[in-house]
Amino acid sequence: MSPFLSRAAAVSLLAVVLTTATSTSPAVAAALFPDEARPTRWGYLNITSTNSLYFAFYEATDPVTTPPAAASAVPLLVWLQGGPGCSSLIGNFAELGPYLLLDSTSALARNDNRWNRRFGVIFIDNPLGAGFSAPATGDDIPTDERTIAAHLLAALQSFMALEPAFRARPLFLTGESYAGKYIPAAASHILDANAKLPDDRRVNLQGVAIGNGMTHPVAQVTVHADQAYFAGLINADQKAKVEEMQDRTLSLIKSKKRAAARRERNRIIAFLKNVTGVATPFNYAREKKYPTRPLRDFLNTGEAKAALGARSDVEWARCSKAVSAALADDVMKSAKGDVEAVLLAPEAIRVLLFQGVFDLHSGPASVEAWVRELAWPGLGAFLAAERAVWRLGDGQLAGYVQRSGALANAVIVGAGHMAAGDNRPAAQAMIEGWVLQTGPFDGSGTTD
Repeated sequence: MSPFLSRAAAVSLLAVVLTTATSTSPAVAAALFPDEARPTRWGYLNITSTNSLYFAFYEATDPVTTPPAAASAVPLLVWLQGGPGCSSLIGNFAELGPYLLLDSTSALARNDNRWNRRFGVIFIDNPLGAGFSAPATGDDIPTDERTIAAHLLAALQSFMALEPAFRARPLFLTGESYAGKYIPAAASHILDANAKLPDDRRVNLQGVAIGNGMTHPVAQVTVHADQAYFAGLINADQKAKVEEMQDRTLSLIKSKKRAAARRERNRIIAFLKNVTGVATPFNYAREKKYPTRPLRDFLNTGEAKAALGARSDVEWARCSKAVSAALADDVMKSAKGDVEAVLLAPEAIRVLLFQGVFDLHSGPASVEAWVRELAWPGLGAFLAAERAVWRLGDGQLAGYVQRSGALANAVIVGAGHMAAGDNRPAAQAMIEGWVLQTGPFDGSGTTD
């Protein structure tokens, strides 16, 4: 079946896209989804007259304030997956959601380190074409960050229309990998839009958090060789070969041959995987690749689609080839300017960068490389700030935190590219500490 709808079908669908079901799912779906595993609200959020983005929202289970009197103070987090074109339900069911699919048994297990413990979390299949967000036509898939940012703002406006109290709640955009572009572009767009909108239409954006992000490729592509060499994964001869590929990638970027630059960068990752023998360059400490088929099979069952309020006619894929192809020219473009716009905004928007140490794609060295190029008056103070050892409440090492002004950087031990899922206790402590400004994010040495 084609993943695209006819225009007529799309218009008909939009009559019901703002699904806010509160009734119980069919009994068979309940077997797969315990009550607490099913979203609080779910469905589709209008972004254009013919298209919508799928979302699943989970309200906080143990909020920082007591509803209903202070419900407007409970933060909302938006989670966006990378790719480009990967579904945010990966984050939901493999990393930080309330229930996770941890093996091939198709049984959901409760996640004690869920991000919706203190906050409401909105998983959005973004951009259009990813996950359950099927476009009306293939031509509707975005080809640039500007369009994606506009779609995300439209989706957030649709979400906030579901319940007036949502608009007052502090909002944080979070995600990983290619969301290192989605997030700053969307944040910059929201801030620009807020300046022109009436108070009752503004988005209460308070911060952005990017995990192992691809944000400024021209700087990040220069450190693949160093990351692998100083981790002991390659020797000097292999390092020199990677550096040659890096130089070719840089030359292609500067010549604006971005699709070719993307292919060359992909060859770097493939070369590193081959010569190192690691199971996955996303986390070179893993003994096996990340499982992918169980979640695909699970989310394509009728029971799962019914429980999630997803369209039954859409086949869920982890990552969309169509979206990846549409954004071929976008991959090697920079979003550094959007990060700078966020840091310079008069609204004092906070920025958190976090990385797992075992990532050969966009690890700590990769992020530091582009952060050093920020055009931001606070950069000197940030680079001079202490890199503090960060431990959990039980004394376990979680990683390292460096912060100054609006910018914080957290390095998570025992984790790779999907840091939020690789070290869930540390990731939960990090997001709660950063949002609430406690633990290492207020200057003390521990976090709960």
